Amino acid sequence: MHPLIDREKQKRAKKYHKDNFKTSVVTYIISGIFIAALLWFDISKNFVVFINAITNARFLIILVYFTVLYIIYSLITMPLAYLDGFVIEHKYGFSTQNFKAWLKDWIKSFFVSFILGTIVFEIIYLVTNISPTLWWLWLSIIMIIFSVILANLFPILILPLFYKTSPIENEDLRSKIEDICEQTEINVQGIFSINLSSKSTKANAAVVGLGNTKRILIGDTLVVDYTEGEILSVLAHEITHYREHHVWWLILWQSCTTIVMFYVFYLIYPYIYGLVGFGKVSDIAAFPLFGAIFAVLAFVMKPLGSAVSRYYERRADKGALNLTKDPESFISLMAKFCNRQLSIAYPNPFIEWYKYSHSSPDNRIKSAEIWRAKQ
Repeated sequence: MHPLIDREKQKRAKKYHKDNFKTSVVTYIISGIFIAALLWFDISKNFVVFINAITNARFLIILVYFTVLYIIYSLITMPLAYLDGFVIEHKYGFSTQNFKAWLKDWIKSFFVSFILGTIVFEIIYLVTNISPTLWWLWLSIIMIIFSVILANLFPILILPLFYKTSPIENEDLRSKIEDICEQTEINVQGIFSINLSSKSTKANAAVVGLGNTKRILIGDTLVVDYTEGEILSVLAHEITHYREHHVWWLILWQSCTTIVMFYVFYLIYPYIYGLVGFGKVSDIAAFPLFGAIFAVLAFVMKPLGSAVSRYYERRADKGALNLTKDPESFISLMAKFCNRQLSIAYPNPFIEWYKYSHSSPDNRIKSAEIWRAKQ
């Protein structure tokens, strides 16, 4: 084990992630039971028949169906969200919220997800109804455009609902970040501090937004608990993503994945739908099956997406080292993430291959040591 990584903290990290894993498993089980009940007992079919008896307007049928299912599912899984986001986070000393603040955030998330979910749900069942054969292509294109728009609007519409941001006050740090931006020819709309401490002790930084909303966000916890060199390592990593257009490459990758998944769904759905008694993909009552099939496809595609993400993260790590010329700060940063945020330094190789979007801290430290040895 690396000398900067605390062995006892790693034992605690494994317990932390094990608790989170248990919550995730229970959530999947409950979701599966919920879907099975809707289909097995014809609840979904009968509910659509009931709504159709009240109105013939398809967009209203879609809206009512989604609204009721969304509310029921959210209430069923709320205790697990509380356990995962409040109880476990307090248990390991991360959450700084009281229950009232957590509940307020949960309600905000509920409505944001509802609005976005309603838009997507309406699009799915209007497009599949209009274009029975090419719906998979039109949906792919629409979802790609929707994702780009959402990425652009995220910093100005969604983020402010949960966090306050303000121009960074540390002029020396600001100047050094601006120097990195100038080196990489990155134009941002501002460098802001984000009040992560209002919710958690965890630290982070990011470059968010696209085009005219692109900005640098630095968690106030990062500024307080980490050295200037470590902060610059984080920011140089994020800035490299933009310098090398990783965001757009990942959007292109996700676009290809979206098209493939929709097309595979198009090929297989008639057989699966037929087994459960549905004929058309535009059948609103079949939505639980629609969601289950896509969940399986996403599960299968996960390792490939993780591998692509890790590739760009490794490039961003290398870019950060080239920009800062400070491997010691990068290494200490990785060690602090393990010690303070209970990241697992040495995960199971299979788990890292399947789900990790970043290389493990151990591999990132080794890469920095190799970079240092070559200089």
